[in-house]
Order: sequence, then structure tokens, then C-alpha cells
Amino acid sequence: MAKTIPIWRIKYSPKTFEDICGRKEIKARLRNIIEQRNFPHLLFVGPEGIGKTTIARLFAEEFLGEYSDANLKLVYADIPLTSEEMSLARSQAHVSTSRLGSLAGKTITMPAFIQVKVKSFVQLKALGNVPFKILIVKNFETLGANQQGFRRLMETYGTNCRMILISKKTSGIIDPILSRCQLFLISPPKLEDFQDEILKISKNEGLIIKRDVIRLLYKISRGSIAKAIDLLQLCSIETNEITEDILYDNLIVMQNDLIRSLLMMCLKGLFPKARELSRKIQKNYKFSPQQFFTLLMKEIEKLPLSKHAKILLMEAIGDADLRSIDGKDIDIQVSALLARICYLSELFR
Repeated sequence: MAKTIPIWRIKYSPKTFEDICGRKEIKARLRNIIEQRNFPHLLFVGPEGIGKTTIARLFAEEFLGEYSDANLKLVYADIPLTSEEMSLARSQAHVSTSRLGSLAGKTITMPAFIQVKVKSFVQLKALGNVPFKILIVKNFETLGANQQGFRRLMETYGTNCRMILISKKTSGIIDPILSRCQLFLISPPKLEDFQDEILKISKNEGLIIKRDVIRLLYKISRGSIAKAIDLLQLCSIETNEITEDILYDNLIVMQNDLIRSLLMMCLKGLFPKARELSRKIQKNYKFSPQQFFTLLMKEIEKLPLSKHAKILLMEAIGDADLRSIDGKDIDIQVSALLARICYLSELFR
């Protein structure tokens, strides 16, 4: 069933704006913008994994038409810059020649992310028969204080480039940015649209699935088509008849894979990414602290580590578990545990 194209998420990813599952009201508003050939900066807000970036990208491609390759750019605000990019940002700084004022003789530069990833794109004029370029910024809230730099870009280059900012929440975005954007609240597709999409995929892949099982899949995936397709494909490896028991069994497999990925990030010393993934796991699966620590223990037992290394890791988990019982802040305890594992990983290398 999955031999020609191994990843169903890619196979069934929407290819055009009209292929987007559900969200008829949002699509109607965006379609009206396409017809008017003009729009202000946009802000897409909604839960993670429901297709905000896909909607933004397909909308931009539809708006720009045949000129989208040259006039569309997608950047991820939460991906750290490489050492080469940081060096480039430092080389583009300049020294003020002013002899008066507090900036006299000081080095002037923009935030490195904006300097390297954004400024060169928004400065150039749009190519072809389009009114302006489009820049999509994913996970915009992670920029923090650097959002002020985007405010200035919006003012300076707004006629040349429109921005579509994507965020999971508005609370992490400064007011000057909010006031300059038209807000789109992106929600998961409705159950009826979700059912139609899953039934179409099931028919194409020769799967048997009942509507009550699809309702359970909708609940498990929280309306995320991508997550639902991943779980559906995992179930299809075992059988072509998808039942509630099959869904739950494979959901456990997916959970274990995430816990294993979390541990591997920690053992590589990637603390920020590990903490972000742990928060996603807690949010999606609602584990109690004891359940979360138990899963970590089970995955540690499977890792090819020395006996001494496993003892140190299990001791760290035991300490975190004890503190969580005392009613302390769970996120702090989990973050402290991940930080400790990252620190211990230095001793295992």
C-alpha cells in the first residue's frame, strides 16, 4: 500500500489552494484578497499542526501565480543561525561616523536573523507582473525582542514586500506588530470535512474504516490532518481494517518514538529543542509527571549505554519524580531534568 510513495503525509499534502481541507470561511476571505490583488500584512494564529503554514504558502503561490518562485520566501524564526550566517551578520555591521550623540563611533547592526534571512529579500523589488513580494515567517513569537526589527521593516519596505506572520499565540507578539497586521484565526477543519478527507485517503489506499473510528481519530489527532494521516499509515502496516484497538496500539508506538527522539536530543546536548519537544509531548498526550518519567525510564533501558550512564540517568529521573510529587511547577522540573541529561551527556562522550 505504501511502496511507491512511502510517506502518505507528502502524498496527500494539498497541492493547490483549493485542495485545503475545510476552513471554508478562511478560504473565502483569502480568495477575496486574491481577487482584489492587494492585502496588508497578515497574522495567522492557531494551534500547532493544523496547517497554518500550508495555508499561507498555498495562498501566496496562488496570489503570485507563475512568479511565486522569485517572489516568495519562507523562513523559520525558531531555527538558530549557523556559524557562517552569524559571521556574515557581523561582517555587515558598520561603525557610526557620527561625531555627536550616544551612537558616535559605535558599531551599528540589525538583529542577526533579520540581517541574514530577511533584509536582503525584502529590499529587492518584485520580479514580474505582481504588486509585491511575500515573506512568510513561521513561529514568529520566538523572535522575542527582535520583533521590533520587523516593525521597522514593515514600515520601510511595506510597499515592496508583504509579510505573513505565523504564530501559535498572540500573547507573544508585541502590540506594534499586531496593529499592523490583519488577523486570521486558523482553526482545525470541522469533523465533517475531516471525515471526507480520511474516507478519500482510505479508499485510495484500500483501507476499511468506520465513521466512529474516524471520530476517534479526529479526537486523537486534535483535528490535525497530517497527524491523522501519519497514524493511519502506521496502522496500515499491520492491517487494512482500522479499528479503535489498532488506533490505540499504534498511538502508543508513536508516543514511544517521540520519547526516544526526546532522549536522543538530550544526549546530543540539544537542550532548547528537547525542551520544546517535551512541551509538545505533554500538550498532545496529557501525561502525568509520573507517566512521563516512567516512559523515559523505559526508553533509557533500551539505549546502548553503559551501566554507569544508565544509573546516572535513572538517578536524575528519580530526583525529578520526587520533586514533582512535592507539588512544584512541572514544566520547571521537566526542564531541569532535560538540562541535567544534556549535562550528563557530556560525560558519556
